[in-house]
Amino acid sequence: MHISLDTNVWIFGIVAGDPWCKTILFNLAQFRVTLADQVRVELERNLSPLHMRQFYHFVLRDHVVIDAESVPIDAVHSFEHKGLKKGDAVIGAFCEWRNLDILVSDNRHFLRELSPDHEFVVMSPQHFCETFELS
Repeated sequence: MHISLDTNVWIFGIVAGDPWCKTILFNLAQFRVTLADQVRVELERNLSPLHMRQFYHFVLRDHVVIDAESVPIDAVHSFEHKGLKKGDAVIGAFCEWRNLDILVSDNRHFLRELSPDHEFVVMSPQHFCETFELS
């Protein structure tokens, strides 16, 4: 299963201690995880140096790939036309471009407002944990 985690899953798991997000972070080794560089950029903007060290601990421990290649601009525009703002459009386009199976996100724009014509599944952290019986 090839997955990606939206920025908010990392923030809620590392900083806020959300139980669903923490469960995902402690079970990353069960999945093939690839992140858009956009996620790393957003995390560096929003997390303290201590929290960024925790992020990189998970990345290194569980062999999470941070893909620094630029997402094709046409794909980003396609997701903007589906109703996502710029940063979210990059993440959505990345998931489709890299043929990921699942994007885990607590972002209401991904969960409720993204039109359904995309190749990957969007799951909330709780739904993801329940689906894959993570504890």
